[in-house]
Amino acid sequence: MTRSPEELRVVMLVANAVTNDSRVRKEAAALAQAGVQVTVLGVASWGEPQSREMLDGAMVVRVAVPFTLREERKFARKKHREWRPPFLGYKTPRAYRARSLRVQSGLKEIKADSGHAIQAKKAGQTGPLAYKVGVLGRLVRRSGWQAARRGIWLRKGLGNAIDKPFRSGWRAYDGVAHRLTWPARWRRVHPDALDYEFAFGDLIDRLEPDVVHAHDMHVIGVAARAAGRAKLRGKDLKVVYDAHEYVPGIALYGPRTKKFIAAWANHESEYMGSADRVITVSTAIADRLEKEHKLPLKPTVILNTPDIPEVVEIEHDIRAKVRLPREVPLLVYSGGITAVRGIETAIQAMPNMPGVHLAVVAVPSPKQPAVDVLRKLAESLGVEDRMHYLSPVAPHEVTAFLSTADAGIIPMLRAPNHEMAMPNKLFEYSLGELPVLVSDMASMKEWVTSHGIGEYFEAANPASFAEKAKLLLSRTETYRERLADPAYKHEAAWSGQADRLRELYTQMLGRTQLEPVIDPNSEAPGRRLLIGPSNSAGQAYLWTTAVTREVPSIAAESLSTNSGRYDFKVHRAATFEQYRADLRWQLELTAWALQNVTHVLFEAGRPMFGQLAGQMWTMDVPMLDAAGIQHGLVFHGSEVRDPARHRRTYQFSPFADPTDELTVRLQAANDLLREHLTGYDGPKFVTTPDLVEYVEGSVWLPVVVDPDELASATPVMERDVPVVLHAPSASALKGSVFVDPVLTELDARGLIEYRRLQGGVPHPEVVAMVKDADIVVDQLLLGSYGVFGCEAMAAGRVTVGHVADHVRALLPTDLPIVEATPDDLTEVIERLVAEREEARKMADAGPRYIREVHDGRKSVEALLPFLGGR
Repeated sequence: MTRSPEELRVVMLVANAVTNDSRVRKEAAALAQAGVQVTVLGVASWGEPQSREMLDGAMVVRVAVPFTLREERKFARKKHREWRPPFLGYKTPRAYRARSLRVQSGLKEIKADSGHAIQAKKAGQTGPLAYKVGVLGRLVRRSGWQAARRGIWLRKGLGNAIDKPFRSGWRAYDGVAHRLTWPARWRRVHPDALDYEFAFGDLIDRLEPDVVHAHDMHVIGVAARAAGRAKLRGKDLKVVYDAHEYVPGIALYGPRTKKFIAAWANHESEYMGSADRVITVSTAIADRLEKEHKLPLKPTVILNTPDIPEVVEIEHDIRAKVRLPREVPLLVYSGGITAVRGIETAIQAMPNMPGVHLAVVAVPSPKQPAVDVLRKLAESLGVEDRMHYLSPVAPHEVTAFLSTADAGIIPMLRAPNHEMAMPNKLFEYSLGELPVLVSDMASMKEWVTSHGIGEYFEAANPASFAEKAKLLLSRTETYRERLADPAYKHEAAWSGQADRLRELYTQMLGRTQLEPVIDPNSEAPGRRLLIGPSNSAGQAYLWTTAVTREVPSIAAESLSTNSGRYDFKVHRAATFEQYRADLRWQLELTAWALQNVTHVLFEAGRPMFGQLAGQMWTMDVPMLDAAGIQHGLVFHGSEVRDPARHRRTYQFSPFADPTDELTVRLQAANDLLREHLTGYDGPKFVTTPDLVEYVEGSVWLPVVVDPDELASATPVMERDVPVVLHAPSASALKGSVFVDPVLTELDARGLIEYRRLQGGVPHPEVVAMVKDADIVVDQLLLGSYGVFGCEAMAAGRVTVGHVADHVRALLPTDLPIVEATPDDLTEVIERLVAEREEARKMADAGPRYIREVHDGRKSVEALLPFLGGR
């Protein structure tokens, strides 16, 4: 049974940062466009932590690779080469300087001792015999230090004498060793191939993809081993190997020695046979790989072609820049300027092409030594008046800029990989309907002749270049007709190559054809708010519901990762285990948010998209900033209520004992959070009015309750024995230690019926008990009120709690919560039972207060500046 594209998961691997790798990005986008879930694992910049972003519809995860094995090899190699025989020279210049300074210190000390001895003799403190003994001792010590100084000089000299032959010997050894292609053991030469395993391997296992697509030789081993581990779990994990180049033929330079290249080739060879499909960038490479590795299937060629360029208007095209009329023949070269590009061949052909001009668009600039070489060559041949050197234009303007030339040239010289190369420039020219003249490299020659879009000449042969250039210029219109053919454009553009890639995946997986999913009615996403990840007391759900109700143009969702412990409503739910350890869940949520969300509110300073111990919301901020997503914070209470400050302000603070275990824990968490708050400039919201004093610049975001859902038909204070409810979410903070004995004693006297709930009761059951109570005792210690107090007021119950005077003064209207503290709770309850009419008036005021302050409208007003208004 085949699965839908949305259920198909592909992990791509590449040993770079992805951003500038056009092939990786285009292939990831081609699959993502068909609805496939694509995750690209790349390498984070040195010293940077793991990062995530959406690129072209795929989730890109850049992983910090410490390269432990590679660095250890470098260290061991350096240590081995720095070895010298004992006592011949010093291991480091620092050791030599330190030893010299010790000798100097000893001699200075002797000089100082001599001065002290002479002074003592003059003062009569030392006899003649003792003075002479002292002189003799100092002479012996000085002789010893002088001998040590000569020894240092001799040791350094011997070290210098043997250092040169040692270094020369190692250079000679390396010179030979790096030319040997056998044995080139990749595990020894390239331990970084195993560093990638430790960076990517576990992530692949956790993502459980259907396909691992390995880009280039560095990571093919990682993909093959992941497939092997998957088989142990009974899963058939397919492997696609994407050979970006012919590895044995890559150019030699700098550290790329023959052994370096051979070792990577051996790494590729060891694992290529285990790939289910191999793809590459040219027919010539495909033929070589099939033959050399005895592959059962010929590699599929996916050309690294650009998209069909958009039509843009520019102020000056290339002819306007060089001031040439349309009838003057103009060839153009655009690209980097190096000897292997063969531009000298074209200049040397100019004397045999009278009247033909050549424009060189030099990347990155015509002001470079390599261009100066071309200028001198043109002058020596007397063709400088027909040469033009130009600066490059913006990428999106290249096609329009070059379009008025007669032909584009690619005169590259022979090199192993050049024979198989299909450079981007070939397709940039041809997709701009510019005929091409290329050197006779096998892959380019085959493409140009089979499609009839230009001519080829013998590489490095100016005469051949001139002959074929004249032929091409004589029939440019014929070539342009072929270049304008929609069938050619589709094949030469990335759209055609993307179809081939999707077809390969379809065949490999034995499923229905993967097709791009294009919604003609799709529009840019409007504003969408995400609040999470805790949905504390269901508030994230209620805030987002209020936003969508009051401002329909804004979409909003809530997220909970608390495993539904209290059964609050929420839009998106996950378990705590998923939040902490399920990488697939984390990346799917991240991908959805980066593509759909415009505003994020972090609850309680927690990150939104997964969390390791100790991590806070700041780990998500760079990713959101890069995506242009606005973000802010919402604090609910204990996570930001500073215990030290609270006990200084509130008489009945639950943090009165600074050594209490809970106080110590909350204080430490507060201190850590405030370190992260320093420098954070996003908006900050608090859910209870007292918290404004704890978070500088914060805005009160009133909690929300549903007054209709909480409305109770049970009359209040009409029973002979009123029901009093106390249901603290956190007993230590709500003052249950004071509430329980008072209400238990009043229950024993028959004055009330005491009902007590503890945390863990599903929220619907709590609501039912609130509706059935007469009096609800909230909290006596914190000095404010929260969700439970609002629910009691919304239900029309007499609500009792301690709300400090300065907190009441912040409220927009009178708060119908009966004031009580640990000192007077007994008297307050007795008065309410005795004076029932006054108690009912307080209860009746509750629903009115809730509709005015806590039904969601004021909460939306608080959020609108952050969300960009109505």
